Amino acid sequence: MEIARRIAEWLSAWPHRAAEPGLSDTELHRAEETFELTFPPLLREVLTLIHPIRRPVAPQPGIHQSPSTIPDWRLRDVERTRLLIDIPADGVLFDVEDEDNDFWWHAWGPRPETLPERMAVAERELARVPRLIPLMGHLYVAASDDSPVFSVIQTRVYLYAVSLADLGDDEARTAAIRSATWPVGTVPFWSELCAYASHRDTADPLGRLGSGGF
Repeated sequence: MEIARRIAEWLSAWPHRAAEPGLSDTELHRAEETFELTFPPLLREVLTLIHPIRRPVAPQPGIHQSPSTIPDWRLRDVERTRLLIDIPADGVLFDVEDEDNDFWWHAWGPRPETLPERMAVAERELARVPRLIPLMGHLYVAASDDSPVFSVIQTRVYLYAVSLADLGDDEARTAAIRSATWPVGTVPFWSELCAYASHRDTADPLGRLGSGGF
């Protein structure tokens, strides 16, 4: 419970974020069913303590308010939360499609000659990988407590924390990253993509897991 409270405080302490009362077991189950995902146990515990939300800001004439980057597990904005869940896979597809990024993951097999063929293979393969769960901003985790916390922007997937338990303790988080063995964690595709992003354009074998991107 102490770790969960620390993470809860960290999630709600950011300038543009606040917290409302935590979710009930019924609400957690409804969210998992709606979005076809499974919260890791530690995140479930955090979400029973607090539910992070964007801090309310009074509308100002002429100033556009950007969409929320915090998932709404109370299902008041299912469309936006679903978009946040889809962002990691959609970002990879963007880099496959983009001429400048020209990303290809070698485990998908030989790179097809045409873009429609490449997109079809990428979509098929990404449908098989674990769906990541948004925390806030660009931060995502998989469904287990030992999942790394990934920072995801298209194929720029970097390690923010070795595990959920390190959130809110910057000293432990930094020390864990420094001592990590790559690829970090055992999340299919995402752990390897994170390793590729961190070793890209180096002689390390991890830098040859894919090509192109960002």
